Amino acid sequence: MTSSAFQRLRDTGTPLFVSPREAARILGIGLTKFYELLTAGDLEARRLGNRTLVDTASIAALAERLPKRGEAA
Repeated sequence: MTSSAFQRLRDTGTPLFVSPREAARILGIGLTKFYELLTAGDLEARRLGNRTLVDTASIAALAERLPKRGEAA
């Protein structure tokens, strides 16, 4: 585990990874849109056996990159 990942887990209790379904729920989108974002490289995921795990830092980074309402995209 990298020091920044460990720090995030220790300081906030935020999980390092969530399932695709949970990531979509967090973002308020459907699974189809989630997989579009994943394929486009807007989200990062890892494989653990057969499971896909989405990096929660990439979810936060995507949210930060979204334009605010009324701003140009």
